[in-house]
Amino acid sequence: MFNRSLPPRQQRSKFILLWFVILLVSSLIGLPLPTRAAPASPNQAFLAVQFNPHDRLVRSISFSGSITGLDALLQSGLDIVTNDYGGGFIAVCSIEGVGCPATDCFCGGSTFWNYEYWDGNQWQSHSSGASGYTVQNGAVEGWRWGEWTDRPILPWPQLDSARKALDWLRSQQNSDGGFGSVSSSVEAALAIGSNHEAAKDWRIASDAKTLADYLTTQSESYSRLSAASAGKLSVAMVKSGMRYPDNAKKPNAYYDNANGQFGDGSALNQSWALLGTLALEETVPDDAISYLKSIVKNNEGWGWSLDRGVDTNTTALALQSLLANHEMSCQPLIRSVLAYLHKAQNDDGGFPYDLKSTSSTPSDADSTAYVLQALYALGEDPTSDAWKKNGNSPLDFLTSLQLSDGSFKWTAKEDGDKLRATQQAIPALLGRPMPFTTTGVDPCWNTFMPVINR
Repeated sequence: MFNRSLPPRQQRSKFILLWFVILLVSSLIGLPLPTRAAPASPNQAFLAVQFNPHDRLVRSISFSGSITGLDALLQSGLDIVTNDYGGGFIAVCSIEGVGCPATDCFCGGSTFWNYEYWDGNQWQSHSSGASGYTVQNGAVEGWRWGEWTDRPILPWPQLDSARKALDWLRSQQNSDGGFGSVSSSVEAALAIGSNHEAAKDWRIASDAKTLADYLTTQSESYSRLSAASAGKLSVAMVKSGMRYPDNAKKPNAYYDNANGQFGDGSALNQSWALLGTLALEETVPDDAISYLKSIVKNNEGWGWSLDRGVDTNTTALALQSLLANHEMSCQPLIRSVLAYLHKAQNDDGGFPYDLKSTSSTPSDADSTAYVLQALYALGEDPTSDAWKKNGNSPLDFLTSLQLSDGSFKWTAKEDGDKLRATQQAIPALLGRPMPFTTTGVDPCWNTFMPVINR
């Protein structure tokens, strides 16, 4: 097409003229303009890791070319220990410290890291090891610590809702590292901590302040607001990988040995202080647990203050506090409180703040999320028939509030505080009760809990 004997400048001029003619003709007769091929987008895979029935996380993996299941796990940024047995077989011994040492990858028993995948309906075991499996774009990979027949990983759509909510939450962070207020920033730390993420890694840019920076500067003043604030801050900071500052007031600083009370002795202060004390790995006074049980109202539940009636939020929080402190789930008190939660459930499957209120009876995201966490703490399956109203489970209602951008509305009819609703939905979707510990539920529950007729 071009005369190579022409000088380079004339060749360029001729090329430009030809390109102009092509553009002119294309526009006149409606032909598509020639385009350059767009660079290939990186592939994406998703990862769910279940350490036990109370503890799990989700991650997204971006990759180009071909990678194995083991490559995908290693790219997650998690702490992985493997053992190369030769012949192309590399076993995963531990993830985030859960599992076995490389020298005894299967701990000499039947407990190991099960490698699974989501087939669109349920989790299935891979037919080959992770080092020999090629991950496809959009694949959902699962790792579950336990025996072959142990409880499966939570369904991927539920965990994927948490992943999308976390992605949206990132978009709400400010340049100072916080989320608009100290209270909201503490909620953010609780949300990311439930997914095994560190506050020091959350920032809007490489040169911006982190969430850890923000909380460190605000922790002292926030911890001095109340025993509940100190307890909530303790759980949020410790579980998002932070050291509790020396200048911040600890929950035990609010404790009165004479009466077993934290602060004013309200259920809100008592519950959060107990959870915070556990998070800091300090001794929980037996009298403090006894006191919380003593202020239950009408054997139904707890209100956030001593002069208020029962509400679902405080009741769910108090339940988590008692169970985290190894109270037996089959004791009559907890059975009667669970009966109250059954009664409080709305026909849409969700939970209101106060079933007796004239203005707080619609189901909302915050209340439903707190009750879901309590149910997980009890070892209940919130998707079972026992927790369905008109075919709707609490999880069905909560996920129905999620918007296309990943955030959550507060109720079905209004957005309300989308940020708080989204933050509180995340631990519930991950099935993680406060204070994000790994203790299991007392098995006596299934033995002695009667069927509740509604």
